[in-house]
Formats: sequence, C-alpha cells, structure tokens
Amino acid sequence: MSDDDRSRRGFLKGAGIVAGGLLGESVLADAATQAQNGSGASSMSKGARFRAALAKGQPLLLPVVESIILTRLCEIEGFQGGFMGGSGMAARNALPNTSIQTVEEVIDYEVHVMSNTDLPIVADGENGGGSPVTTYRTVQKLERGGAAVIMLEDSTGPESEYGGKGVAMATKTVMVGRIKAAVDARRDQSTMIMARCDRPAKGYGEAETLELLMALSEAGADAFFVNGYTLDQQQRAKTALKKPLMIGSSGPATEWHAKGVDMAFYHIDDIGIGAMYIALKELKSKGGPFDEAAKMRLPRDVAAKVIDQADWLARAKRYGVIN
Repeated sequence: MSDDDRSRRGFLKGAGIVAGGLLGESVLADAATQAQNGSGASSMSKGARFRAALAKGQPLLLPVVESIILTRLCEIEGFQGGFMGGSGMAARNALPNTSIQTVEEVIDYEVHVMSNTDLPIVADGENGGGSPVTTYRTVQKLERGGAAVIMLEDSTGPESEYGGKGVAMATKTVMVGRIKAAVDARRDQSTMIMARCDRPAKGYGEAETLELLMALSEAGADAFFVNGYTLDQQQRAKTALKKPLMIGSSGPATEWHAKGVDMAFYHIDDIGIGAMYIALKELKSKGGPFDEAAKMRLPRDVAAKVIDQADWLARAKRYGVIN
C-alpha cells in the first residue's frame, strides 16, 4: 500500500467520525468503502470525492469552469471541484444570464464538459424546468452526465430573473417539490442536491428565507446557496441548517470560512475573454504583434498536458499512423 493510499484511507476514516453529522454517516461510509475497494480517489464517484473534500473542514475553492480545457487546468492545479452555471451557456450565446437559454441547452452544455473531465462539478440545474416533474428529468440527465452536485433554484424563469425587489418567486410548495423530486431522481446517494435561494437578493426577509431553507432541508437538500445574505446571515443560516453552504466570492477564503461557509465559486471564466479583448486592442493599435497580451499565453508544457498530447502521440505510433 502506498503512503498516498494510507493517508487517504486514514483521512476518510477520520472524516466519517468528525463530519458524519454534517454530510451523512452512511454516505461517508460508502465513500470510504469505495476508496478501500479501489486504487485511489479516481475509483470513487465524483459525488463521493466532493463530499470527502467538504469533510476535510477546509475552505473549498470552486473555479467557475466554462470549457473542458479549463476543467483540466483545474485538475492539473489540484483543485477538488469546479462550478458550472447557466452563465456559461449564456456567455456562449452572448446573452444576459437571466434564464433566456432553455434548461435543455444548459444541461447539454454542462454534460458535454462534465463527461470530458474527472473534476467533480457543481452543476446548475436552473429551476429544473419549472415543475417538480421536469426537475426529476433534469436531475436524471445531470447525474448521468457526471455531476457531483446538482443545484436547483427558486426562480420561475426570466420573470423572476428580470424582476426587482419583491418579484414573485417559486412558491414554497413548488420548491419543496423540486427538491423532493431531485432526491428521488438521483441514483447515487453521494450525488449532492443543492438548493439555491435568491429570495434575499430580491428583497425577501431573513426569517421568511430561513423558513423556506428549513423546509428544503427537511425535503432532502444536502447543501445550500443563499444569494443575497451577508456573511453574518450566512453564519446564522449555517447554525440553523447544519449543512454545507456555498457563496459566490471574490475575496479571501478565510473571511467566508470563518463565518461557517464551506465553499465558494470564483468567476475566473470571464478573465479569459478579457485577455483576448486586450490582445485585440493591442493588435489593432499596433497593426501587428500583441506582445504584452502574448505574455498571458498558456505555457507550452501545460498546454500539452491539457490536451494529453503525449498519450495521443503514443496512440498514433501504436496504430501505425506515424512511425
């Protein structure tokens, strides 16, 4: 047994004791069993690996990934998860991120990326398609496509996305139905169901929001993304729910983790298009090379790793494509 295997098994055993109440003792036991029966982390399901990462009790940083290349860069750099939202699909079509794209478009986009990476992904299921019945199918498709975590929100669609303070959101009954449908639809119990609540960002009060969150927790939600809560409110929600919380952040992990938040996604995805815009401006102004922007190019050795260049070259030789 390698030192790596020993440390991993030791961690999972400890995690089951320390975090069993937070993440579910039976699920953590399953994750430990998978690790023991396999040769390492890759033998565990993506959901089990995501839960194990959370069980470490350390801030979990989730880069927003919008392509296969970006997910593979995250793997190379040792990230334990990533986040994919409808924002990526909207950006592909140069649309505002207001649920204009259909749920099917988002699912197809996310599955295309997730099926080509080993990185555990928090996948945005939008509002599940509206009805809890369509939510059931949404979760089926995302889980089969490789999602580690499936997030479902309390929006009604573009109506609530575009609406301001006090706009009508999905009712408590509908949202509870979405979570129950998601729990029933998943086949791997390590796949996490995350409830997203945008009510605070739309002017709804803390007490009313927490009442909904407690109902969603009782319905089976494993984790929560509460959009619009301050960090102090996040801490109060964590005390009440006793389940993992996620936020969107651009600040130090120490700040949100100190308030009981377990994970945060960071929008690094829009940096790439910004770099290309700088290159375009430089190219236009100079009428030729873009020396400054070129400094941001991916190093050749890293680019080769991302596309598995050595492996494909070896296959080409093996199959007689090249000598």
